[in-house]
Amino acid sequence: MRQRARILALILLVAIGLVAQYTQAANLTVNCDRKETIHKVVKFLADSNPQGPNTITVSGSCRENISIQSMGRLTLITKKGASISDRSNGSSGVVAISDSNSVTVQGFTINGGSVGVGCYTASACYLTGNTVQAAGIGIQTAGGSRAFLESNVIQNNTFEGSSVEDGSQMFSSNDIFQDNAGQGIAVNGGFVASNSSFLNNGGGIIAVASNLRLQGVTVSGSIGNGITMRAGSTAVFQAGVTVTSNGGDGIHLEDASFGGFQSATVTGNSSGLDVNCAPQFTITHFVARTGGITNCVEP
Repeated sequence: MRQRARILALILLVAIGLVAQYTQAANLTVNCDRKETIHKVVKFLADSNPQGPNTITVSGSCRENISIQSMGRLTLITKKGASISDRSNGSSGVVAISDSNSVTVQGFTINGGSVGVGCYTASACYLTGNTVQAAGIGIQTAGGSRAFLESNVIQNNTFEGSSVEDGSQMFSSNDIFQDNAGQGIAVNGGFVASNSSFLNNGGGIIAVASNLRLQGVTVSGSIGNGITMRAGSTAVFQAGVTVTSNGGDGIHLEDASFGGFQSATVTGNSSGLDVNCAPQFTITHFVARTGGITNCVEP
């Protein structure tokens, strides 16, 4: 009897735990066209169930600035193409995520703000299928955070399309960075991209003391250099990389930066050098594989 009672008690504890876990998960809706706000729902969840999992499904045209702080397993999603637009007159970011784990923003058009989406303070942010067009930087990753981008369009931003700062990391897949006044992306940390495009920006990619790995990436139509590498940056160019028709160099290396060309086409850039080894102490490996004009010297 005693053994049986223990088994029943264990089963009851497991059942209570499962019920508690189920009841904690929230799936809420916001219709901004009815004057509802994402901000109020995020605040409610931050007070009641900050570690989730929680899903907020949004519709309509939202005009607000949203702060997500110290939360986990939160998804903001729209199935009807909702938009979130800045109401701070450019003084704040539209969506700011800090000290949070596994926050997903999916399917929105994000307009204005000093930053469209910010991923800060050791956060993990997942951005999928959004269009981001800010009055400053489109997507900013800082403070040791990691941002995972998939199938976004980052366009028409007044400064960089995106930035990676303070040793943070960004992973980009099938994204389009286009028509940004500054660089498509400015990196001071780590950047890994596959099948993403950098089109018609002020500059394509700039890396300072950073590590890049690019595969299937196209950089074209930049006003300046396609890719600029400074301060000991390292880049590996894997299969399918194309850097062409940029207004400066295709790839510009300086100050002990390294470019490793596993497979890349770097041709037809306007400066007269497709791969430019500028002073000082730059290093390339297999640069002849690019097919372009270069002043790089390999032993």
